[in-house]
Formats: sequence, structure tokens, C-alpha cells
Amino acid sequence: MDMEQISWKAGTTIYRLGDEPDFAYLLTEGEIEIFSNKGKKVGFVNQDEVFGEQSILLETKRTITAKASKDSKALKIPKKTLLKDYLKSSFLIKAILRSTYMRLTNLSSTIKKDLESF
Repeated sequence: MDMEQISWKAGTTIYRLGDEPDFAYLLTEGEIEIFSNKGKKVGFVNQDEVFGEQSILLETKRTITAKASKDSKALKIPKKTLLKDYLKSSFLIKAILRSTYMRLTNLSSTIKKDLESF
């Protein structure tokens, strides 16, 4: 695979909402915080997890901001490498990933709408 090791100091912004998605990352050490479009902390990425792949696979700009909350290291996965591996996946795996990503993308508006219906 065509991946290189990258590292960030705590507090470093890895990518911002609206950025073009050129890379995904496999976190090998540390922790990454995920922030919503309103700047609210909405999650974490832990060691051995991939992040930044959703916008590549859905062909969108970044939908969140990712920042290193600790000194961190990751394997940097080029867009071309990720898409090549994804295209080799079975139809079932592609369908599962796509539906999962669409649910995640729509989750915040769904929660708001559901809460307003009470």
C-alpha cells in the first residue's frame, strides 16, 4: 500500500469542515477529537481506527473538523489508494458502508426532527 507515517502534536488541526478530502488516516497512536459544523465536540477517534474516509467515499468536502487531542501518529492513506481498495470490495460491503455513512450524515437532522416531534 502507498501509505506514509505522519504525526501531529496535541492541538493540531488535521482537517477542517469544507476542506477537500485528499487523505484518510489510520490512527496508530494517540487520540483525535471530532467537531461538528458548529464547533461542538461530537466524538473521538482512537488507536487502530480509520478516519477521514467518509468524505472520500461519498465524494463530498469534509463535513467535520478533526483535531489531535494528544500527540498522535497515523498512516496517511491517499484518496487514490482508498478508492482502489474500496472498489475491490464486494457489492455487499459497499452497500453496508454507504448506508452506514448516509445514516451518520443524516443523524443530526434526524435527531433534531425527532425531538421536535414530541
